[in-house]
Amino acid sequence: MRRPCSQRRAVDEAREAHDAGARQRALGLAAAVLAASCSRGGGGEQDAAPAGSAGRAPPASSGAGAGQGQRRAPAAVKELEVRKLAPGAAVTIDGRLDEPAWQAAARTGPFVNVGTGREDPSLPTQGEARLLWDDGFLYVGFDVSDATITGGFPQDARDPHLWERDTVEVMIDPDGDGDNKDYYEIQISPQNLVFDSQFDDYNAPRGGPSGPFGHQEWSAGLTSAVTLRGTIDDGSDQDRGYVVEAKIPWTAFAKARSAPPSPGDAWRMNFYAMQNNGGAAWSPILGEGNFHRARRFGRVRFVGAGGEAGGAGAPARDAGPAPVAAPARDAGPAPVTAPAGAPSAAGERPGAAAPSAPAGPKPGYRADPPDR
Repeated sequence: MRRPCSQRRAVDEAREAHDAGARQRALGLAAAVLAASCSRGGGGEQDAAPAGSAGRAPPASSGAGAGQGQRRAPAAVKELEVRKLAPGAAVTIDGRLDEPAWQAAARTGPFVNVGTGREDPSLPTQGEARLLWDDGFLYVGFDVSDATITGGFPQDARDPHLWERDTVEVMIDPDGDGDNKDYYEIQISPQNLVFDSQFDDYNAPRGGPSGPFGHQEWSAGLTSAVTLRGTIDDGSDQDRGYVVEAKIPWTAFAKARSAPPSPGDAWRMNFYAMQNNGGAAWSPILGEGNFHRARRFGRVRFVGAGGEAGGAGAPARDAGPAPVAAPARDAGPAPVTAPAGAPSAAGERPGAAAPSAPAGPKPGYRADPPDR
């Protein structure tokens, strides 16, 4: 039966509207496909890291739903140029960073949250480091802010697990390639005790949850001293922190290609102020492993006394606000100095019996992931 003209027109108009909607959807789908194709070929964050980028993390694939094959550029690490001591200049290892050489030394600036890369006032331990060098030694100075200075190890302890209490830490990859081969770990506590070890690969060798960690028979042969702004292992007062000063002989780094370095050489290093197996860092790890991840260590470039191969004393990139001033000479009692390769007596009370180590780490901030 033939429909009236008005009904045929209504049916035709409906069919045309449906066809127009289908064409609109097809055009939208084609545009989306084209845009996705262009984004995969574009620059910026989606580009893979250039081949052979030293010390950078391998580019990570995007998660599900983000498009297969997309890659993100790795985050930059901190960099620092360190001037050689001028002829005739000297540094006395007494736990006080008050010599003119230290005032002109390269500074890391305030340490940052290891996960975010930003300064974090909520962390219970803060710090910065200073660096100098000469033909015999690498000089490192730490200024740490800490309201509860904790030691708790026997004064004759050898390679105690300092990261379980309070300590500063230096990681050194002398090859400068960030591949975690043949790197060194040195920790110095407020008691002026030392943990030092050498590793063949990332966290390896390792003897189990309690160690040994790396080749603990290795010794840095360092000389160090500590001054305290407070009282160690005494909860009745509020502490302000401590200063660590050390010189490490270049002869300790047998795995280095060249030690001492020459002006222009770059090593990979990181510096930490630690408490309870966590803490703040110079160059953040950003979730790429624990504190041993060498590709996240900063680049330390050595320059001559006159600035050869670069500007001397340059601040670390993105180092943040002005560094903490060195403590005055009346900031604490006489320091405790350890002879090369030997730990000293406990803290600011030489000759006093060291307190027994408490069972397990004390409560407090814990890094994610931890150092161990």
